[in-house]
Amino acid sequence: MKKKIIIIVIVVLVLVSATGGGLFAYQSYQNKKLVVDVTSVSNLNMGYWESDTQSYGTVTNNISQDIYLDSDQTVSKVYVEEGQQVAIGDKLLEYDTTQSELNLEMKKLEIQGIENDITLGQRKLTELKNTTPVADTPVQPEQPEQPAEPEQPAQPEQPSTEVVEEKSGDAYNYVSRTAKPYDGEGSEESPYRFLCTKSAYVVGNYLNYLKSESKVAVFEIREDDKEDGTLISSWTVNGAAMEATEDDSKWSVLDRQEITDEPDTEEPDVPDVPDEPDEPETEEPETETKETYTADELKKAINKQENELKDLDINKRTAELELKKLEDECNNGVVTATINGVVKTVQDLDNLANDGSAFLSVSGSDGLYISGTLNEMLLETVKVGQAITATSWETGATVNATITEISPYPNTGTYYGGDGNPNSSYYPFTAYVEDASGLSNGDGVQISMSTSDANVDSSKIICIDRAYVRTENGKSYVYKADENNRLKKQYITTGKIVYGQEIIIKGGLSLDDRIAFPYGKTAKEGVKVSNSDDSDTIDE
Repeated sequence: MKKKIIIIVIVVLVLVSATGGGLFAYQSYQNKKLVVDVTSVSNLNMGYWESDTQSYGTVTNNISQDIYLDSDQTVSKVYVEEGQQVAIGDKLLEYDTTQSELNLEMKKLEIQGIENDITLGQRKLTELKNTTPVADTPVQPEQPEQPAEPEQPAQPEQPSTEVVEEKSGDAYNYVSRTAKPYDGEGSEESPYRFLCTKSAYVVGNYLNYLKSESKVAVFEIREDDKEDGTLISSWTVNGAAMEATEDDSKWSVLDRQEITDEPDTEEPDVPDVPDEPDEPETEEPETETKETYTADELKKAINKQENELKDLDINKRTAELELKKLEDECNNGVVTATINGVVKTVQDLDNLANDGSAFLSVSGSDGLYISGTLNEMLLETVKVGQAITATSWETGATVNATITEISPYPNTGTYYGGDGNPNSSYYPFTAYVEDASGLSNGDGVQISMSTSDANVDSSKIICIDRAYVRTENGKSYVYKADENNRLKKQYITTGKIVYGQEIIIKGGLSLDDRIAFPYGKTAKEGVKVSNSDDSDTIDE
C-alpha cells in the first residue's frame, strides 16, 4: 500500500513539474515574440527656450545721473566741468582705488562671516526639523499649601578653581585690555586683528575701550589657530557704532552673543570653614541637555529660524553686490556717463560739501529714457548694455532700448512690478531709447527682456512628453534601446514641467537614444525593438 502511495506522489510531482516547465517555456516563447516600437529622442524633443521676463516702467525725459561719494571714497581725477555736454560712455571721474582695495578685503571678510552664520543657522534648522516635540504639560490641580520648613543656613559658594589661560599658542582664549593685536592700527582702513580660538570671548572692558577710542577691531578664528590658516569666522567691531556694555560681560567671538551661563570670574569672599575629610572623587557621566519643544513651540522655532536664514541670505546678496561694485572700482575706477546730457554740478575736490549733496550731477537733455525695476533674482543674468523691448500702453508703439545703468541699491519700501516674487527686492534701472517714435514723456510701458543664460545652448535641451517617463520609488526612468536592440530600463534626471505636459530631461538621455512608450505588455526589459536595421542579428 505504501509503495502505491509513493508511486502516485512521484507521478503527480512529475506532472506538476512538466506543467510548470511548459508554462515557463511558453511564457519565454511569448516574450521572445514581443516586439516594441522605439522612437528617436531627437524626434520626440520639443526643445525649450526660457520665456522673456515681463516688467513695467515709465518713459521720461526728466532724468539725471547723480554720483555720491561714500565716506571712504576719494576722487583722484575729474574729466568734465560744469556746463559740458556728455554722451553715454564718456568718462566723468576716476576714483583712487587704494581705499577701495582695503574696503574690498573687508567686504570679503564680511561675506565670509555671513556665510559662517548661514552654515550655523542651517545646522540649527536641521536639528529643529529632526526634533520630536514633547506633549503639552497638563495643568496640575492646585495643591494645598504645606507648612513652611525651617530655613537651613546658607552654605557659602566655593570659588571656581578652573583657570583659563589668556592664550593657547598664538590664539587668544579671551581678549581683554592686556591683549595685543598681531596686526593693525585700530582704524577702519587698518583695524586691530586678533587671532582667537573657537571658544574665545571678548571681555566687555575691551569693547568699551574700542568705543571710547573709536577704534575698529577684527576678531578672527582660523584653521589650526594659525595666522596664515584658512579663515573660519571673523567678527568686526566698530567702536564708534557700538553701545557701551558691562565691563565684566563676555561676548563669544564665534556667535557674537553675550555669554551668560558662566560663573562670575571675580572671587567671592569665602568665610573660613573647618577642613573636611577628602571624599573619593567619582566621575559622573556627562549628559547633554537638549532643549525640548511642544508642537506649537517647535513650529514657531522653525519659522523663526527660517526667517533668520532669509534675512542672512538677503544680507549676503546685498554684500555680494557691494563687493561687485568694489571690484569694478578696483579694476577700473572710472565712472562713465549713463545718459546723454549736460554736467550740472561738479564739486571742488579741495572744498567738498558736507551737506549730503551729489559730488557730480548730469542732467539729461537729449532723447527719452525708460525707468523700470529688476527683481533681485535677475541681477545675475540682466546686465548693463542689454537690449530690452518696451510697448506703450497709450499708443501701442513698440521700441527697442538699451540698459545704461542698474542701481546697486534696491528700492526702499514695498514695490512689485512684473514677474517674480512680490516679497523680493527690486533694483531700479535706466534704459536709453535711441528711436523714440510713438513714445511721449510720462507714457507707461510694458517691458520685455531676455533672461536666458548665454552660456546654455537651448538647442541641446531635451524636453519630451511626460508620457514617456515613468517613476518608481521616487526615481524616474525610460525604456531605452540598448546596443543589442533590446529594451533596458534607463534611469534619468528630470527638471521642471513646461508647456503643461512636457518635462525637461537634465541627465541620463541623449538626442541619439531611442526610447519606447513605457506602458503595456511590451514595456519590459529584454523586449526586442522593431525599427532596428540590425534586427537579423538579434538572438531569438
